[in-house]
Amino acid sequence: MFARNVTMRLKPNSVQEFTRTFEKEVLPMLRKQTGFQDELTLVIPGGTEAVGISLWEQKENAEIYDRG
Repeated sequence: MFARNVTMRLKPNSVQEFTRTFEKEVLPMLRKQTGFQDELTLVIPGGTEAVGISLWEQKENAEIYDRG
């Protein structure tokens, strides 16, 4: 298993919008990717930073997604 970390800066007061967009657009796209296992997303309510940790079967699967 391989984990890929991504840190994102959010606009002030946009946590709800980020969460909604992630759940409706990003997560469904990730689920279609070869080797994708799961996603952990951490956001402090009212914060301006999010951390995403995606889990992949192999490092190569994550690299292919990253390049795409």
